[in-house]
Amino acid sequence: MEANGGVKACYERGVVSRFWAGFAVASVLWAGAGVALYVTVGIGEPEPAPLAAAPAPEPAEVEEDTDEPSERRRGRRRGRARAGEPRSAAATPTGSGERGDDLGDDEARRVDMSASGGEQQLRPAQIDAGFGASMGAVRRCLVLIPGDAQVRGRVTFGLRIAGTGRVTRAHLSGPRAVTTGECGECLERVARGMRFDTFDGPEMIVRYPLDLE
Repeated sequence: MEANGGVKACYERGVVSRFWAGFAVASVLWAGAGVALYVTVGIGEPEPAPLAAAPAPEPAEVEEDTDEPSERRRGRRRGRARAGEPRSAAATPTGSGERGDDLGDDEARRVDMSASGGEQQLRPAQIDAGFGASMGAVRRCLVLIPGDAQVRGRVTFGLRIAGTGRVTRAHLSGPRAVTTGECGECLERVARGMRFDTFDGPEMIVRYPLDLE
């Protein structure tokens, strides 16, 4: 009887041991399966989504005083726009230019055999006197230079003068701001209208420079 009881106890202890051993093996297997599932499928905490940049706030619109007349408000806005705009490039022309007649430097000199045949020419002092009498008109022409920049350089008046003291041809050369446009037209008229002393001789060519400072 006691022997049977001992066998039964041993049997029960073996069953219990096998139970716990099986439970341990099952736990290990389930843990391994969970790890494999996490690695292969990617089960876990989701990564945080990137935050979208918040849009920049739009500038607030400033309401105008509605009590002010609309025409005055529009005029004020136009005035502000004009004040902020760059100045127009109705600027002073640059570079050199010329206008007027060919003075005929290479033309053959004519000798009138029926006349007295004098060889007189104007003296430098007489040429200075003729230009000096017209300097007021020249200055008035220079006021017509376009733009507001100060023009510097040399303007040369080329004149062909007859023995009567009158100018038969006129030519201008110098800065384009002076020789073009209204200023150039004015100076050419002044040059053609200059008067000099009479002289007994053929036409002479005079080049008279003026420095603008």
